Amino acid sequence: MSKSENAKSLEERAAAVPTELHERFAQWIYEQTGVRPDTKSVQLACIFRMEFQASDDNQKALATKKAAAEAKRKKQAAEKKARLEAQLAKLQAELAKETAAVEPAEKPAAKKATAPKPADKPATPTRRTRKAPAAKATEKAPTQPRAARTRKTAAPAKATESK
Repeated sequence: MSKSENAKSLEERAAAVPTELHERFAQWIYEQTGVRPDTKSVQLACIFRMEFQASDDNQKALATKKAAAEAKRKKQAAEKKARLEAQLAKLQAELAKETAAVEPAEKPAAKKATAPKPADKPATPTRRTRKAPAAKATEKAPTQPRAARTRKTAAPAKATESK
């Protein structure tokens, strides 16, 4: 459909008389907002809403808005990443200071491994036997079960004598 045919169709639709639905919608808007809209304006808004949403101008505006939102999201993500990296570097520096303070400044040189001394006689394999399991040194003393909790009885009410 060409633009001239579309424009003619839109003009014909705009020239139509508002329906009962448009009048009820205008009344509903008034009840909800306190603003009394013109019935013809309500009719035009209802008729052209979808055409407006599909229009090139609206699509360009939506694309611009979407691109701006994406740029803002990327900027916020980059700022958050930089903030977290700075916090990580700070924590790593604190950890390095703490470990440097705990560890001695210089570690003593490791002793060189010496060759094993030759034994007088060759080592013979010995038979391994299982050891008895070690007794538990910290066995718990048997505890007495707790007595069930009971309610305290109420104090007897004083009798009032009436004569």
